[in-house]
Amino acid sequence: MNRVIVVAFIVACCIFNAMAHDKNISGAWRGTLKITPQVELRIVFNFKVGDDGKPSVTLDSPDQGAYGIAGEVNFISSDSVNVAVRRIGLTFAGRKHDGKLIGKCSQGAMSTDLDLSPGTVELKRPQTPKPPYPYTTKEVQISNPTDNVTLAGTLTLPDGYTNETPAVIMVTGSGLQNRDEEIFGHKPFAVIADYLARNGIVSLRYDDRGYGDSSGDGKNATTEDFAKDAKAALEYMRAEEMFNNIGVLGHSEGATIAFMLGSKDDSELFVKPSFIIAIGAQAVRGDMVLIDQSATILRQENMPTDLVTDYVEALHKMYELKIMKGNSIASDCIEAICSDWGNTPVHASLKANLEKIASDSTPWLNFYIGFSPAESIANTDCPIFVLYGEKDIQVRPELNMPQMQRLAPKATVKLYPGLNHLFQHAQSGAVQEYGMIEETIAPEVLKDIADYIMKTTTNCSMP
Repeated sequence: MNRVIVVAFIVACCIFNAMAHDKNISGAWRGTLKITPQVELRIVFNFKVGDDGKPSVTLDSPDQGAYGIAGEVNFISSDSVNVAVRRIGLTFAGRKHDGKLIGKCSQGAMSTDLDLSPGTVELKRPQTPKPPYPYTTKEVQISNPTDNVTLAGTLTLPDGYTNETPAVIMVTGSGLQNRDEEIFGHKPFAVIADYLARNGIVSLRYDDRGYGDSSGDGKNATTEDFAKDAKAALEYMRAEEMFNNIGVLGHSEGATIAFMLGSKDDSELFVKPSFIIAIGAQAVRGDMVLIDQSATILRQENMPTDLVTDYVEALHKMYELKIMKGNSIASDCIEAICSDWGNTPVHASLKANLEKIASDSTPWLNFYIGFSPAESIANTDCPIFVLYGEKDIQVRPELNMPQMQRLAPKATVKLYPGLNHLFQHAQSGAVQEYGMIEETIAPEVLKDIADYIMKTTTNCSMP
């Protein structure tokens, strides 16, 4: 799961824009923002003067995977700037001193120092594959005629492969992503594909529908729709590429989809994969995952216990109304749900976030909160390997791992100490850390996945 539905003002990553026209200011300027005592964000301002003499600026936030964000200039001189990002209520003012731009940014009640130095930020991603490769890749087109979707993907083929070589379909987490599951400059699926190919395993990864080079409407798609795409990918591997031992590797929501494809009681989606690799897999209903996620993040941000309790109880009631009565009723009941709350700015912000979620009519969210993968997990009888990161705050193992072990008692379930939702070695597991960590995926996880596939596929019978 890469979607995070939490309190906006708590986890908002500060986005800033600045400007100057002096020739000594033009170019890239980098700095680091301290968001919380545990979390810092590197940013880069790119200053430029157009042919018409008008100054402009764009902002890069490499740790968030955001680039080219336009700024608005309030004031500019040869040695000072004042800018605003009105959509998030943020301002930045700075002045040149000793070769730096030294200033302060503010957002609401928050104010922090920000010093910028000339230069850009180079993300270090040592695991990202670089040519030459000891394997071949093939660009493919996968048809899902039921939904009129064509998926663009990459087939990675180790040397000497045959139709008996084990193969795996990779399914991304929630939120539209490309075939590499690219996030914060990391390319987890590219790293996995590279490792598997070097260990004699075929893989297919593809852009989500409506994203990258794939067609279709991804913005209005649900988990069930994405599962139809994954089914089409597996069927393509059988019918067109003629592989016989094909499994599904799913991350987060992708793990849920893997179980949907493996459930023998789901006549529409069942394709009997040879095996399932479920990375960061939820095992409880969607609303429980989101509630637990929000509570964990609020606690990480040192929110008082009573406020966390108030918000969690309200989320329970609101999500239940969305599921049972619909968005309109849920929105209308927010005042009643929060009737005994205190009259503080923090309560007001929490309430505003509730109202935003209640009115959200996104098909994905409305499907997700009411869907439980429990039945699919229980009805999957192929070999299963489930991986959890001890520091995962998006799909916490404390909530999901016991349920997974109960539903799939024959599955291999492993908890990895110190790993977050992306299966990086992490300090806190906070989402804001993902981009700051150089490691894309822990080496021990890569090894365990490859070992499990090689050990398992020879024992899987295919229809």
